[in-house]
Amino acid sequence: MTVRELTLSLLTDYELNGKYVNLSLSSHLRDMLSGEDRRFLTVLLYTVVERKITYDYYVGAISGRSLEKIDPTTLNILRIGLCQIVHIDSVPDHAAVNETVALARNPGEKSFVNGVLRQAVRLKNEDKLPLPAREKKASRFLSVKYSFPLWVVKHFISILGEEDTERLLDRFNTARYTDLTVNLTKTDKATLESLLREGGFETVKSIDTPLSVRIPASVDPRRLPGFSDGLFFVQDVACAVSAEALEVREGDRVVDVCACPGGKSFAAAILSHNGEVTSFDIHDSKLPLIKEGAHRLGLTNISVSECDATKPREELFRSFDRVICDVPCSGLGVLAKKPDIRHKDNQSMQNLPDLQYDILSASSKYLKDNGILVYSTCTINPEENERVIERFLASHNDFSAVDFTVGQIESKGGMLTLLPHVHHCDGFFIAKLRKVKNDK
Repeated sequence: MTVRELTLSLLTDYELNGKYVNLSLSSHLRDMLSGEDRRFLTVLLYTVVERKITYDYYVGAISGRSLEKIDPTTLNILRIGLCQIVHIDSVPDHAAVNETVALARNPGEKSFVNGVLRQAVRLKNEDKLPLPAREKKASRFLSVKYSFPLWVVKHFISILGEEDTERLLDRFNTARYTDLTVNLTKTDKATLESLLREGGFETVKSIDTPLSVRIPASVDPRRLPGFSDGLFFVQDVACAVSAEALEVREGDRVVDVCACPGGKSFAAAILSHNGEVTSFDIHDSKLPLIKEGAHRLGLTNISVSECDATKPREELFRSFDRVICDVPCSGLGVLAKKPDIRHKDNQSMQNLPDLQYDILSASSKYLKDNGILVYSTCTINPEENERVIERFLASHNDFSAVDFTVGQIESKGGMLTLLPHVHHCDGFFIAKLRKVKNDK
């Protein structure tokens, strides 16, 4: 099976069977593919999923056909071809057309695919690929140009305005980097950066924190020097900022209530030195991720068990110095890394604030007097962020918001929203709360 045939098969899994792209890709990367073919497969598949709204608009405008009247497999073949023509410079246009036409299953389909792709090549070379008129409806233009659902674009415009929304969408589509969190129990930031550079990997500055190192490219962490020695784990610098905000002290007891895949637990274990970290998650099947990661990092101060964050364990109330409350969210801050999320409908967001409030309220019961809780999400939706914190503080007078500073970044009223196009990291929200007196 060629790379393009495999891509078409995986897209069918994604489109018709709802299989996550990363899971489909992982299951096939072990096949008999060369390293170059694996990289091409990854780029082709992820780019098609990311940009399918744009490609679908091209197909409809060029062919004059309604998408509903085009066979789903034919549409996926066209998306694969358009991806190579528009976004993969290493593939010559003639090869993109010919190799994609070869995927078609009959003469009629071959003729249709060939005609659409050849016209797309001509329009691209004349810088005339079709887009909706911006002056007619800016949200529709941005949706098609940057390939985000219309509801997502409208949502961002309502929060940020049109200009910042375009900057944000562009950042989502162009951000390519890998952030590492340094295992300070084994090394330090300067030493790890030196080791990476000696291994041929460039490092650049990001948000100033002793925990994070950035490589300005998407890389397989297993290829990096120090991986097998447990010198780091992969985690966006935004998460490292939340770890710094937690202000973990040596010997602290920490509970992470929604812990998988474990990054925040690892950071807390590193910062607490001989402290104790308890990692809970509702999904028992995911807990091995934390155990395996902790083993590779040499962190022996993490215990792991299944627990529903909305149903806290009463025997553990008032027994932790720090609480990590990284709640399930819409993921609207990590659309650069998770192309599947951008195609969800907005109904999936409706019940999240109530769930987030319930988890926050339940998790606050674990905290000792004067302890600190950090609430975080990987979204920039105020309904899941500021509104949840405001609701919590209004009903819990034994908690107060606490301002914090990480590097040059300062919170306001104990809350901080990191924006990808401003801070060059994941979109992320952090709130720092302190328990100020005994419950009555």
